[in-house]
Amino acid sequence: MIIQIVLLAVAALLLLLFIRNWNAVQTRALKRLAFLCFIIAVVIAVLRPDWVDWLAHEVGVGRGTDLVLYVLAIAFVFVSVNTYFRLKTQEARFTELARAIAVRDAIELNAERFEAGHR
Repeated sequence: MIIQIVLLAVAALLLLLFIRNWNAVQTRALKRLAFLCFIIAVVIAVLRPDWVDWLAHEVGVGRGTDLVLYVLAIAFVFVSVNTYFRLKTQEARFTELARAIAVRDAIELNAERFEAGHR
């Protein structure tokens, strides 16, 4: 079926793109464009459900609701991967911040001890 090839290719490309260049400017722009396209597709699907049925039949899916389910499955994977990498980046930033604060506090403590010992 055409839809299987298309959905697997899209899933693989999205996964590869976001794993390799997750925080790049181009990737962030693509995320925004993908979200905009998704919203437009939702509006069209709500206003013209017969178009979704037609598209489903064209790509080899029996019903429009099945096509919507497949697209939502891809969107869910995208959101999950995006959330994972965002949390991973945030955790790395918190770790770096904690290290910087620990080093700063250690330097200040040693400076205070040094001054107290030389009085």
